[in-house]
Amino acid sequence: MDQAVTIIITPRDRYSGLDECIDAVYRHTPRPFRLWIMDLDYPASIIDPVRRQLQGRPDVRFFELGLCTPMDALREAQPLIDTPAVVLLDNDSRVTEGWLPPLLDAMADGHAVVTPLILEREGVDRGAPLRNHLYTGELRVVDVEGTPYLIEHKHFRRTDVPDLPNERSGTGTFELHCVLFDGDVFKRIELPSMVIREHLDISLQVAAMDRTMVVEPKSVIHFDNLGTRMALSDMRFFFYRWGRKLTAPSSRLFERRWGYNFYSEQSMYNWVVRRKAFLVARWLGAPIGIANRATQVAKKLFCRDWDPLPDPDAASRPLLATGVPPQHSHDLR
Repeated sequence: MDQAVTIIITPRDRYSGLDECIDAVYRHTPRPFRLWIMDLDYPASIIDPVRRQLQGRPDVRFFELGLCTPMDALREAQPLIDTPAVVLLDNDSRVTEGWLPPLLDAMADGHAVVTPLILEREGVDRGAPLRNHLYTGELRVVDVEGTPYLIEHKHFRRTDVPDLPNERSGTGTFELHCVLFDGDVFKRIELPSMVIREHLDISLQVAAMDRTMVVEPKSVIHFDNLGTRMALSDMRFFFYRWGRKLTAPSSRLFERRWGYNFYSEQSMYNWVVRRKAFLVARWLGAPIGIANRATQVAKKLFCRDWDPLPDPDAASRPLLATGVPPQHSHDLR
């Protein structure tokens, strides 16, 4: 039986947890499938046991790429795809029982991108132990003194699980915690060197192809949301991946490609500062509650706000109401 899907695992925020991610894939995924692991300079203590565990499996491939961003890693794998479907999976996400067949069913119905229901564990910002991270989303646009800015609007953000819809729905956005692509569509999209807003760039590309994206809540994924204490090597990757040398150029690259800035750009940079404070506090042994207090101190000391509208969501309008905006550039860097 030929493989229907290639599952590509990349680091998101950390190195640790790769073994748990792989264990969940093998425990909950019907075979056959291909498993590609992007080795972005994993410590030997993490990658060597995984290599030993998977030794001899003919459908496993490791890509030794050194320290680079997830998007740059995926660009290396992209031309090698030859399966009907591709799943992008972050190493801090955990698939659950029965996760893959509903995604493949949705793709068989003609959808180009299918996202599972993404649930987050408690981490940065307190809340329920398990709650919604992403059901459906859309891009909206709001004007500030005559300049249009984009807003990523997430429906049912942080809603408790029992209160979420349970039917498949169309969506204008997805996130890279876990997402399934039609293989041909994945090979056609551009994968720009971004560490923020990259999923929104791809969402616009798919819309420009006149292809559809859906969320399928019969498939459920959990992701860590930084609640698990990091090792020092994890923080090395996090500080690289979320460093200002990468985040700010990512914003400018999106602007060159689509002609828009994001209303929340400064808030995103502030969020990174808060995240770093949270992680350092957790690494020093603080429980989640105290670590979250540390984020508030960091916010007061190091963050500046830009939020000129009292309710930007209420003032916004759907970006795609008048069609997909033209792509101004095909730069990847």
